[in-house]
Amino acid sequence: MSNRKHNFVVGEYYHIYNRGVDKREIILDKYDLDRFLESIEEFNTPDQIGSIFELSFIKNKLGGSTTKSNKLVSLVAYCVNPNHFHFLITPLMERGVEKFMQKIGAYTRYFNEKHKRNGVLFQGKFRSKHVDSNKYLTI
Repeated sequence: MSNRKHNFVVGEYYHIYNRGVDKREIILDKYDLDRFLESIEEFNTPDQIGSIFELSFIKNKLGGSTTKSNKLVSLVAYCVNPNHFHFLITPLMERGVEKFMQKIGAYTRYFNEKHKRNGVLFQGKFRSKHVDSNKYLTI
């Protein structure tokens, strides 16, 4: 059962997923995939980081990663396909899932600017399922 109104509990596991609006592709090339994966890593913090573009200059200047150890969620597994994605995550703080997914939405801005389009990229709000047993993962 899909539930958009989960009360996400710290330490519990959730299957989070979404797809492109009208089943459109959300990843068109290697650069899009790299940017999506970088978004997963860099936006997984309660801190404001600005844009990934701006962050790249800070990383180059300081050398190395600027990713903080304080994370919103623990990303256990993920699958990114051309038109949809799946995450298996557990929140590490109150409202961690919601904050993480809101930040991931910034990928839409990148995608729209790069591909000269506007409007929504994803089909509504993300969907979620509570993972309450190992059996769910084998179906």
